[in-house]
Amino acid sequence: MKLWQKIFISSLVLIITAVNVISVTLLEKSHRMLINREQTHAVNEHEFFAAAFSNAAVYEKTAYDKIALDLADIEAIAEKVVAEGSAQNTAVYSSSHQLIAQKELDRLIPLIDSSNFTLDTDPAGDNYSVSVFNTGESYEMAVCSAVKIENITCYVVTAVDISDIYYMKNEQTGFIRRISIISAGAISLILLITVLTLLRPLNRLNVYTKAIAGGNYKIRISEKGSQEFRELAQNMNIMADSIQNNAARLEKIADDRQSFIGALSHEMKTPLTSILGFADILRIKKTVSDSERTEYAGIIVEETSRLRSLSGKLMELVAMGGTEIEKKPVSLPELISETETALVPLLNKNSVTLDCQCEEIILNADSELFKSLLYNIIENAVKASPKGGKVELKAEMQKNSTIIRITDHGIGMSPETVQKAFEPFFMADKSRSRKAGGAGLGLALCAKIAKLHSASLDIESQLNEGTSVIITIDGGERA
Repeated sequence: MKLWQKIFISSLVLIITAVNVISVTLLEKSHRMLINREQTHAVNEHEFFAAAFSNAAVYEKTAYDKIALDLADIEAIAEKVVAEGSAQNTAVYSSSHQLIAQKELDRLIPLIDSSNFTLDTDPAGDNYSVSVFNTGESYEMAVCSAVKIENITCYVVTAVDISDIYYMKNEQTGFIRRISIISAGAISLILLITVLTLLRPLNRLNVYTKAIAGGNYKIRISEKGSQEFRELAQNMNIMADSIQNNAARLEKIADDRQSFIGALSHEMKTPLTSILGFADILRIKKTVSDSERTEYAGIIVEETSRLRSLSGKLMELVAMGGTEIEKKPVSLPELISETETALVPLLNKNSVTLDCQCEEIILNADSELFKSLLYNIIENAVKASPKGGKVELKAEMQKNSTIIRITDHGIGMSPETVQKAFEPFFMADKSRSRKAGGAGLGLALCAKIAKLHSASLDIESQLNEGTSVIITIDGGERA
C-alpha cells in the first residue's frame, strides 16, 4: 500500500470515528436528559396517586367510623381509587404481590409480574423503584412505591408512555447514519485532494531520486513547497553533489590506476626484455669475448638495478595509500645529516657536492618518511646535475612555517614538465632517466609523503638553468 493511501485511509477512519463518537455521545446525552425529565414527571404523578390512595383510606375510615380497616376494605378502596381516579396506567398490588386493581396496564402487567420490579421497593422506606419496559408496541416508564395503610403494605404502580422519546432517538440515530455516510463521502473527496496535493512534492522527489539512482547525477531538485520538502530537496541535492563528486573521483582513480598499470607494465617490460635478451645471448653464444661479457653483464646489472629501484619505489608508493603516520618532535638538522650520509655513494658516483644550510628547527614528523622525502628530492637533483655540480639545501623558519629549498643547477624543466612532475612514471627524458636508474616514481612518492605531513611541494625551474623544489610545512619551532 502506498503512503498516500495509508494517510488517506487512516485519516478518513479517524475523522469518521471521531464524528460518530461525538454524535453518539451527544445523542445519548440528549436521550438521557429526556428520560430524566420524564422520570421526574412520572414520579410526581405517582406521588399524587399514592397520596390520593392514602387519603381515600383515611376518608373511608373516618366516614364510616371504622376503628380499623381490614385487607378487604383496602382492596375495595384501591379498586375505587384506580377506577375513579384521573391517573391513567395505574395498578395496586397487595403485600403478597397479588394484583388488586389496575387500569390500562394490560400490556405491562405480565412484564411486571415476571420481574422483581415491586420487590425492589422497601416497605419501611420512602423510596421509589423506576424501570422502563418495552411492551413490543410501546415503551413504558413504571414507578413503584410501597404505601402502608393500617399496618397493611400495598404496592402502588404508575406508568407513563415514553415511546416518543425512543422513537425520536431512533430517528436521530438514522439521521446520524445518513449524515455520516454523506459526510464520509464529502470528507473522503476533500481528504483525497488534500493528501494528493500535499504529497505531490514527494512524488516529484521520487522521480528525481529514481533519475539519480539511474546514474543521472547532474539532475537537481527544485527547492519549493513546504519547509520540510524544501529541506528534503536541499539535502537530496547535497547528496547528488556528493555522489557526483565521488563518482568523478572514483572514475579518475580508475583512470589513474589504468594508466598506472599500463605504465608499470611498460616500465617493467623494458628492463626485463634487456635482461632476458642479453642473458640469452650469453647462454646461446658459444664464444664470448671478455669485452662482450663485460658489456652484456654491465647491461644486465644496470637493468636489474633499475628494476629493483622500480619495484622498491612502487612498493613504497602503494604502501603510502593507507598509511597513518605517527608524528613526533624531531630535529631537522639531524634528519638532513642522516640523509646526507645515505647519499654519499650517489654524490661520489656523480661527482656532485651537497651544500646544506639548516637552522636549528624542531618538526613534528615521521623521521623515516621525512628522510625518504628529502632523499628522493636530493637524488633527483643529483641526477639532474652535471659532473662537478652542486646541490644546495637551505632550511629556515619563516613566520609560522618551515621552508626547505633544494636547488640544483642542472638541466631544468619546461613548464609543461613541471605540471606533470608529480605523476607516477612520468619522466621528462626517459632515456636519460633510465640510464640513471630512474623509474619516474620519486616525486610521486614525495607528494604522498608531503600530503601525510600536511606539507606542500612546489617546483621552480628554468630549462637548462636548474630546478628548485620547495617544501613548506606549517609549524615547527627553533630549538
